[in-house]
Amino acid sequence: MGFATVQYVIATAFGLVLLVLVANLLVDLYARGAVREALDEATRAGTRVDASVGTCVERAEEALDAALRGSMGDRVSVRCIEGPEWVSATADVVLVSWVPWMLPDWHLTLSATSVRER
Repeated sequence: MGFATVQYVIATAFGLVLLVLVANLLVDLYARGAVREALDEATRAGTRVDASVGTCVERAEEALDAALRGSMGDRVSVRCIEGPEWVSATADVVLVSWVPWMLPDWHLTLSATSVRER
């Protein structure tokens, strides 16, 4: 009888850790999608005829503030560059692991490019 209790506690603990890992993965996938969408919006805003690099960065920060609040949004840095025909936005993202002893932080570099309007 005593061994069944120990096995149940270990199996339950393993199941809960697995649940936390899956939830962490889903939140990280949401964050990655939110950053990609913010970069797309930023490059679209930066390709207007009257826009500048500052417009691109401002739009990215606005979109990130709307989608990623709190500490998750604080770990995203965005930069924009422009060429004669295009605007590019790049974000460096750190997604912190909820279980650092089991899963490392994710370090991502995401980018988007749009062609200027004529």
